[in-house]
Amino acid sequence: MEHERAVVLRIKEHRVTLLARNRGVVKTAIYTYPLLLGSVIRCVLCKGSGGMRAEQIELLAVPFAIAREDLLFFHHVLEMCDAFIPEGVRAPEVFDPVLVLYDSHAGYLNDLCKKLFLCRLLIGMGLYDGLPKIGADLLATILAMPVVIARWRTIDLDSQHELDTWLLACVASHPMIEQFNTVHFLTGRR
Repeated sequence: MEHERAVVLRIKEHRVTLLARNRGVVKTAIYTYPLLLGSVIRCVLCKGSGGMRAEQIELLAVPFAIAREDLLFFHHVLEMCDAFIPEGVRAPEVFDPVLVLYDSHAGYLNDLCKKLFLCRLLIGMGLYDGLPKIGADLLATILAMPVVIARWRTIDLDSQHELDTWLLACVASHPMIEQFNTVHFLTGRR
């Protein structure tokens, strides 16, 4: 059995939804191990009679910095991963950037950095092709930014408006938009 790193996306009753590095979104049954929403764990995923089970669970990280500074944004990222990645679809291009949020500097993201992060995340989920396009120059600028969020640079106001429009179109394209709890992060309204 191979160990898998995963982020806990949702906990409901005795079921948990994970974003696993090598298996993508996995819905599992957890029986006894206490888990925190958003925590990074290492576990063994195995098939049981009631579906997938996570065993040999080890807590690796808890997102204290980002949760303390902006719990709503962090929850938005978890919610989007859960909503936009189909179960069983491998998504390392999403998993790896999400882990960047566990860095102690991630708790101090300004609104532009959050939107740039979401743009990269949604592109990693494959949403770029099916929606209105971002300009090629803006897309190249965003994708060329380093993984370390603290070293991201700013973009001009017209590009920021274009990015805002694209992000809202991505979120609005989801068929279950009404069930999202954190969409107001993008609109600025609660």
